[in-house]
Amino acid sequence: MAGFNPTKDESNADYTGKLRTFSVAASHATALAPGDCVVLTGTADANGIAGADAAAAGSAFTGVIAGVDPIYSGENLSTTALPASTAGTIKCHVAQDLVYEADCSATLNAADVGLNVDIVATAASLTGGLYRSNMTIDSATKAVTATLQFRIVQLLTDENGDNLGSRALVRPNETTRQAGALGI
Repeated sequence: MAGFNPTKDESNADYTGKLRTFSVAASHATALAPGDCVVLTGTADANGIAGADAAAAGSAFTGVIAGVDPIYSGENLSTTALPASTAGTIKCHVAQDLVYEADCSATLNAADVGLNVDIVATAASLTGGLYRSNMTIDSATKAVTATLQFRIVQLLTDENGDNLGSRALVRPNETTRQAGALGI
């Protein structure tokens, strides 16, 4: 698993079609891959599409990358990410009620459900020919603080069905579209 992956929304409904297009300027410093959290930059491209870049830990974010539009120059159609220093457009999940599955930087406990957490904003990397998001939940930031980026909804096990709390379901808390709420 890599990054933040949508599973459903709070009502258990499908999340299909809840995407928005953002432009990314050639000045961005890291590769952007599906599963990465992004934030608005306050700029737009020549077509008026709002600009976005990788989100940082500790500040409001806008959405999570679902995909990268192909770059047709040089026939770069197999790239699964937007490489650093390359202008392009991305499709992002922006709905406030989406629930994401994500890895935790350290194991969470049952008492942590309902608390808020920030992300570990590690740049995407190339692995086996595909770019992979490396963003995770920063378990060390768990608190009731309203300005933390995600709310812990449920604990999950690892891929082998072991180690409860190594992954979690989270939903957006502090975003550029909505102020965060205190954790429970």
